[in-house]
Amino acid sequence: MRYAEFSNGTKILDGENGIADLHILFGGLGASRIMIIGDRRLMSEGYLDKVKERVLEGGEVAVGAVYLGEDTQDSESALKDLYFVYMSNGCDGIVVCGSGKLVDYAKLLRLAVSTQVKDIKKFFNNSSIGRKVVDVPLITIPRKLGVGSECNALAVYYDSKKKISRNIFNQLLSPDYCIIDGKIISSTSKSSMAYGVLSTLGKAIDGFIAVQYARVGIAIKRVEEHAVGRIFSKVALTNLKAKALEMLASDDEEKIVGFALDGAYLSKGLDSNGMGMIYSLALAISDVKGVSYSQCLPLAIKASLNYNLRVCQEKYSKALWSFVGWREYSKYPQEQEERAKGFVHCVEEFVDEVIDKYIKDYQPIILTDDDRQDIAVSLSYNPHILNNPRHFDPIAIKAVLR
Repeated sequence: MRYAEFSNGTKILDGENGIADLHILFGGLGASRIMIIGDRRLMSEGYLDKVKERVLEGGEVAVGAVYLGEDTQDSESALKDLYFVYMSNGCDGIVVCGSGKLVDYAKLLRLAVSTQVKDIKKFFNNSSIGRKVVDVPLITIPRKLGVGSECNALAVYYDSKKKISRNIFNQLLSPDYCIIDGKIISSTSKSSMAYGVLSTLGKAIDGFIAVQYARVGIAIKRVEEHAVGRIFSKVALTNLKAKALEMLASDDEEKIVGFALDGAYLSKGLDSNGMGMIYSLALAISDVKGVSYSQCLPLAIKASLNYNLRVCQEKYSKALWSFVGWREYSKYPQEQEERAKGFVHCVEEFVDEVIDKYIKDYQPIILTDDDRQDIAVSLSYNPHILNNPRHFDPIAIKAVLR
């Protein structure tokens, strides 16, 4: 089993049977009665039963409740249900097995119980300080490739009435452990894995062109021996492209889990203090069009890159010097603007290649003028867009959404 730890506190573990030590981990965290959160698919495939068995092994930790949730629920109603089940069953720890909103719900439940603040909307304001009153151990087990929310201090709160996603950042949202279990990850479809590749790509781009570029650079140096350093500090996105396509073409569990770890390290090393433009834009498109976040990723990646080219060529181009490993750079002159355009073109080609080869049911998202306006309005509620420039330019956003 491999182990990594980053500045925001979540410890990442992986191995052939990563969930085997769940009872030991919870015992070490001081938990004695666990709430298991998952979905119906994981229940039908038997994974939740395996998680339950591992929690109970040794006889010192009990299972207080098993909660089956769905990704599409409104955050407010889901959190009310979770809070009631957790408190009424006397639970003192959480393990969530899944992806997407289900993980966000578990993290927000931890925030609510830890601070004794039931109204999560109070945390929309970045200045709100949630003081830990109760210790609530949390372990996440991602179901899909492209680890993100399972190992960072961010969560998305979706308001179904207003159809707007709001981002919440708080250190209490960081899980204690993220366990990447090979058998669970490798059971996902090639299409889900392909979306995971695009999510990893988006995190890489967002991280390198963030406003706090100096801090990102420091984060990279801390993990030179891990995935972020191997992929980006030496050969940049060339290696990411090669590793991603090799993983997608293979059924080798080790390669699949290795790429999942790359995504986890990226989430911890590059996006530890906020959400980037690509993630935020994908969420906004998802809210407006009523389709999943994953399906919006290709459009968000392309639009975000073109947005940066349009509104901040100089700073953005300088950030692109970090990607000198991208092979196609050699075809372009040394002028930064040309290098930036070349990089954007290469990324767009990579995105299209992944879609064409591995996402057979992909439906292009068509945006009307009203859709573009609604997306710009949705983004105006998002406090965590970290890309250059920090100010929000709705006119430029609407111009690059095709």
